[in-house]
Amino acid sequence: MEEILSDEKSIMEYLEILFLSQRSYEQRIEILEKKYGIMFKEESEMRKMCTFSDAIWEKGIDEGMERGIKEGSLITSINNVQNLIKKHVVSNIEEAMDLLEVEASLRPAILKSIQMH
Repeated sequence: MEEILSDEKSIMEYLEILFLSQRSYEQRIEILEKKYGIMFKEESEMRKMCTFSDAIWEKGIDEGMERGIKEGSLITSINNVQNLIKKHVVSNIEEAMDLLEVEASLRPAILKSIQMH
């Protein structure tokens, strides 16, 4: 274990194997045993750590997808508002957002974005 704590690179690599790796539980155990000489007496403890890291990974993916969907919705709304104004379907941003039934939560960001450009 001292070898793991001896330098920053080793610590980061060890933590990556435990918590960020997409390897299976068995692969992680094998790497940690061979590379670091860590023998796992309590398999359940290691399995808990791997399950925890997998849950964190999944949560990060879910949050990233949610953020991407929100940003995509905002960009689409901005483009639609701008197109309605350019084609003279409406005379101002508020009218365009009303016509498109833009959610109230998106309106300030759309106004800010369009006014900046």
